[in-house]
Amino acid sequence: MLRKYPDTSLQDIYKSCFQDYFGPAHAILSRDVARKYIEQELKSVASTDTNYYEPCGWRGNYYRVNLSVVTDSILSIDELADAFYRSAPEQTPPADERWVNEWNRTLKILYEAVTENASRISRNSPLILHFTADSTAIADMLAQGKYVVHHSDRYNELYHPHYRIVSREIFEKEILPRLPSR
Repeated sequence: MLRKYPDTSLQDIYKSCFQDYFGPAHAILSRDVARKYIEQELKSVASTDTNYYEPCGWRGNYYRVNLSVVTDSILSIDELADAFYRSAPEQTPPADERWVNEWNRTLKILYEAVTENASRISRNSPLILHFTADSTAIADMLAQGKYVVHHSDRYNELYHPHYRIVSREIFEKEILPRLPSR
């Protein structure tokens, strides 16, 4: 993630790991609402991104499927909305102790990587932006029983993310075969 998005903050990494752990459950009210949001968001997409997908986190449970699959006529809005909707568990899982433990293990690995790279900073070994401030804010949020974050303002400004989360099973079976080879 840091190679592709060097200005990624810890907040953005948390979001990616959260998406890979929980999928899109926190974002879906109904299939029709999901479709309407995609339709609205497509109006604000300035250009198409031929990077059609990427894994959410290190486990590979879910993929971020770029809305360019719709603008490039690979999938219809209905097909993407349906894949997104079917990818969500029936109930929004709580931010329980398992998630907090998972995040804390991930945070420890990230901290060790940041500490190790701090002594050899270069353009090729980026550090995670806002590591200390974001780790404190995330810990406070989790302590309050909250767990959903948005992308950081800087991430939105630089990378213009426009995607939907789709489970690995649905993505690999229904979407990946339709994508052009790269």
